[in-house]
Amino acid sequence: MRLAKGDLAIAGVLAVVCVCVASAVMVVVVDGANGDGPVTQLSNGFTAKHSPDASAPFEPVLYATNGAFAFGFLRVGAASLDLAVVHLASSFPLWRATPARVGDWSRAATLTFDGSLVLTGADDGVLWQTLNIVGDTVALLNSSNLVVRRFVKTRPAWQSFDNPSDTLVLDQNFTVSSPPLISANRRFALRLAKTYMSLHMEFYGGRTTPMYWQHTALEAQPENATQPPVYGRLDGRGFFGLYLQGGGEKVDVLSFDTFVQNLTGAFRRMTLEDDGNLRAYYWTDDVKVWTSDYKTISAPCELPTTCGAYGLCVPGGGGAKCQCLTNSTSTSPPCSPEETTDLCGGGDNNVGQVFDEVRLKRVSVAYKERLPFETNTTAEQCEQACAGNCSCWGAVHNGASGYCYLIDFPVETMVYEADEQKVGYFKVRRPQSSTRSSGMSRGAKAVTAVLSLILASLAVAGAYIGYRLWQRRRQRRRRAGYPGMEQELTSSGPYKDLKSMGSSNDSFKS
Repeated sequence: MRLAKGDLAIAGVLAVVCVCVASAVMVVVVDGANGDGPVTQLSNGFTAKHSPDASAPFEPVLYATNGAFAFGFLRVGAASLDLAVVHLASSFPLWRATPARVGDWSRAATLTFDGSLVLTGADDGVLWQTLNIVGDTVALLNSSNLVVRRFVKTRPAWQSFDNPSDTLVLDQNFTVSSPPLISANRRFALRLAKTYMSLHMEFYGGRTTPMYWQHTALEAQPENATQPPVYGRLDGRGFFGLYLQGGGEKVDVLSFDTFVQNLTGAFRRMTLEDDGNLRAYYWTDDVKVWTSDYKTISAPCELPTTCGAYGLCVPGGGGAKCQCLTNSTSTSPPCSPEETTDLCGGGDNNVGQVFDEVRLKRVSVAYKERLPFETNTTAEQCEQACAGNCSCWGAVHNGASGYCYLIDFPVETMVYEADEQKVGYFKVRRPQSSTRSSGMSRGAKAVTAVLSLILASLAVAGAYIGYRLWQRRRQRRRRAGYPGMEQELTSSGPYKDLKSMGSSNDSFKS
């Protein structure tokens, strides 16, 4: 999330949270905790119940001894329930459990600890738990690290520092084996490889993860197969360091704005936000606000979401301006609905394409060096390479170099460049109604054919039944001496029936 949005969204509930912190025992029913003061340790048998009527957005059940952090139930968005470690002074969640099955804030939920932490919903279904561990106590350290401990071991059986959500804090190691940082909106990820860190877009639940930023450790040696991987750690002196695992040798530093200021007493965090940027902030008790200290991507047009899907970002001295690829006069993105599936799964070979084609000049993509590409091509060849591939959503071609960059994921923000030789070809999925009018899939055709056959059969059966009823009525009329029968018989019915009824007609006349 952006700083402005995140802080504004949280600041409005700051006072309520403080009241909640002061009266935690009244808000949450806690079993297994002794004493009247703040709970700083949970033991086996602990139970805390979330009240569905709770008005405060955060219900703490466990505190750090320094009083700066708390762990408990957190309302996310309008009505979702999560577990979180919260920086109390700012109400910012430094860690979230982010369960795969989201809980409902308006319904009861229970947090228990009996060897492992378990969050269950109102239907007794497990929403989240610490898997494959056995612990004796739970504590929240003054570093904001939530730990499950064994009495006989010094290393925690489980800790939140090994399972980050979207934020890293001071002295938290981010390793190759760590889960990636995932933005709160689940659209972006920060990953660490053996010698570099990188930012990725997340499509289709993480099945497609195109990279849009990469930083390789300066002193790492990718060609050295025996060199251990790097890991990252946020340092209180104002930088994010990359070190070699094992010996701890520093191989690179990402310096923050305060690196040369010798700022002491600040609490720092680094968060992957909803716009896809990785930013660092610090908090001091005298200022009492998160101050931006670093951002990975400075130019707005280099962020995938600046102008949204099928948006065109135009750099300028006063900031970026947005247009739409599909309509250059539009300046109010989003330009097209966000994609939820790929082009390979949405069409039928007998129907034709389910997308429109857009061709533009003076367009490129900021992270083209990280896209698959072809060399020594013409603009026509570049377009054909994408047009015939259902997994390709677009292509940009540089006429000067002959490079063709293929976009094998839904098109996000493109960048305007004042060069006539830079051209783009894009596929834009047609609206659902247009797709239907252009034809039907094989399955729809088969169903239509079966229904047509059934209706035709019913029509024939109905005609036959109607004819038999008419025939019987005519016979009854004839037996009753109904006048005008001769005229009716000579003007209606199949000829073979009229012939077979000849003897009956004669007897009727006589």
